[in-house]
Amino acid sequence: METPVIVILGAGLAGLSAAWHLQDDHDVLVLEREARSGGLCRSVRQDGFTFDLTGHLLHLRRPEIRKLVLDLVDEERFEKIDRRAFIYSHGVFTPYPFQVNTHGLPAQVVSECLLGFIEASRQGTVEAGEAENLSFADWVLRTFGSGVARHFMYPYNEKLWLVPLSEVTCDWVSWAIPRPSLKDVVEGALGINRGTFGYNPSFLYPREGGIQVLPDALAARVRDVRCGADVAGVDLASRTIRLRSGAPIRYDRLISTLPLPKLVKMAEGLPSWATTDAARLRHTAVININVGVDRVVQPDKHWVYFPEKEFVFYRAGFPASFTTAAAPPGCSSIYLEIAVRPGERPDQETLCEQARQGLIKAGILTPADRILTRAVFQIDPAYVVYDRHRRALVPRLMSELQRRGVHSIGRYGAWHYNSMEDSLAEGRDLALQIAQGASQPCAR
Repeated sequence: METPVIVILGAGLAGLSAAWHLQDDHDVLVLEREARSGGLCRSVRQDGFTFDLTGHLLHLRRPEIRKLVLDLVDEERFEKIDRRAFIYSHGVFTPYPFQVNTHGLPAQVVSECLLGFIEASRQGTVEAGEAENLSFADWVLRTFGSGVARHFMYPYNEKLWLVPLSEVTCDWVSWAIPRPSLKDVVEGALGINRGTFGYNPSFLYPREGGIQVLPDALAARVRDVRCGADVAGVDLASRTIRLRSGAPIRYDRLISTLPLPKLVKMAEGLPSWATTDAARLRHTAVININVGVDRVVQPDKHWVYFPEKEFVFYRAGFPASFTTAAAPPGCSSIYLEIAVRPGERPDQETLCEQARQGLIKAGILTPADRILTRAVFQIDPAYVVYDRHRRALVPRLMSELQRRGVHSIGRYGAWHYNSMEDSLAEGRDLALQIAQGASQPCAR
């Protein structure tokens, strides 16, 4: 039975980053269930089209992670893109974010959004300490007012999270949702906004090969990545990993990027409360429909949000507007994201037809457009639901795992909302902590 010093479960960005930063000083083995590395950041080549497992764009805000990425993949292999994101509601496209771009919507909608924001502004900014006790629904109302809540924030997020927004906390919104000034909102209603808002006004995307380019480049630097290694169980007492096929593997330290509830379920030796706690953690799944179209579609848009219930999808994106290599000449592609509950498997043909009709209704497709190819992926888990259970239970579970020599990191390992950059940083930060002999888990 082999005994690497450190075993890493999952060859996504967090796991690969940890391995790369650790391997000079430690014997590291990465185990990946799928046939290739990448985790959620995988791409599929089909009939001349390149489809990602939904939209993945590199927003590099930290200098050290930007350097890491550009050391892996030469900068010339990326397109440098300024965001062109939109919302489709009330029959019109308006620029993202909604709260500062209401110009062009029906006058009554603009009025409700302006008056609601003014009323919310009179109540003052929600301070960090106060926000901890607010639901997401209340935070939206206090921050943006009733008009923005009614016409975008509530319906969009209800489609995404699939739970009452009164049950969702606002832990995740501090960096993800732009909070403008009254001046920004008024100018946006008048159509004279000049600024960009949000954490992602620009991004990088590979010129060829889809987002898979990044994990492939990282995996090529890691000495021991074993794909097709499906983990059946982990014995925490003997520090042994049991595979569905092959000999068991001993470890001294374990790093997991598996979904936290899955890790807890397969780990032998945890107290019974851990299994109970993990079962209370909630998430949504996403059905990702990708289609290749026989003409150029929406070249002026990168992606569009759809808050209204009549559209089965909550977001549509256009990879050929990131790079022309995503589709054959004269063609384009569309990715769609549809939130479903965990384990839900709606009829694929029905869902694809509902999606096609929605694209026609929005004027993105016409009835005459030919779909040249289609790829459908089920992503489960997709988004972690931030609720009071998560806030209380995740730290307790992470602490118990850490006490037993297990670090759980990454989007699903740490059970939080993060970007590709965050996942790379978590792997790097954990490696630095291990090198320094730190015993505390990574936290964000």
